[in-house]
Amino acid sequence: MALPMMTAPTYNMVVPSTEASVRFRPMLVKEEKALLIAQQSEDPAVMIETLKGVIKSCVLDTIDVEKLATFDLEYMFMHIRGKSVGESIELSLTCDEDHGEQNNKAVVNYTINIEDIKVVKNSEHKNKVHLYGDVGVVMKYPSVQDLKKMQETDDDDLDRIFDIMAVAIDYIYDGNQIYHAKEQKHEELLAFLGNLTSDQFIKVQKFFETMPKLSYTAKYECPVCHKKNERILEGIQSFF
Repeated sequence: MALPMMTAPTYNMVVPSTEASVRFRPMLVKEEKALLIAQQSEDPAVMIETLKGVIKSCVLDTIDVEKLATFDLEYMFMHIRGKSVGESIELSLTCDEDHGEQNNKAVVNYTINIEDIKVVKNSEHKNKVHLYGDVGVVMKYPSVQDLKKMQETDDDDLDRIFDIMAVAIDYIYDGNQIYHAKEQKHEELLAFLGNLTSDQFIKVQKFFETMPKLSYTAKYECPVCHKKNERILEGIQSFF
């Protein structure tokens, strides 16, 4: 005789990059255990793989986790976690000022409601970047899988920046002529980027600098000097 199994409640959330609504369920004990093991490993690659696994299991609609942008992954996990282990996160925030021997007292226990953590979109962010004449690029968000591949290379920081930029190109246009990145060799895309002037390169770089981010602004008063502190928390690592 089969053992009774609980039916988990379902919720809805919107994927930030696509604005598609998906259904999800809370994490189960087996998924919480996998997450705890990943946190204890302190290995970013293991943590990313575990987050992907949690989202694959908990999202009930068809979704390609490998193609999610980083901020999608962080936002979706945060909401799944909220419905699983509680809607609030407890943080210890310190004062911006150095209080010497009283530093251990210049700490505030701060509570954040997960619903208040948003993906913030910069008004200057745009995916179409005009470079010169009739030439420009249309960018796409690099997926978690793209970033993982870049981290696995032995390239130095500058080469990795070029690699990430190259995989984030959707297509290059020259007037009405379209050159889809998926139809070009990676080396050709790198050569295209390397042939840009500094000003043109900065225009492409701005796409990354203004990308949506998981963000929350914490405002709190130091219990020692009573200074009004303001701290912007960005990325999932800031909330754990």
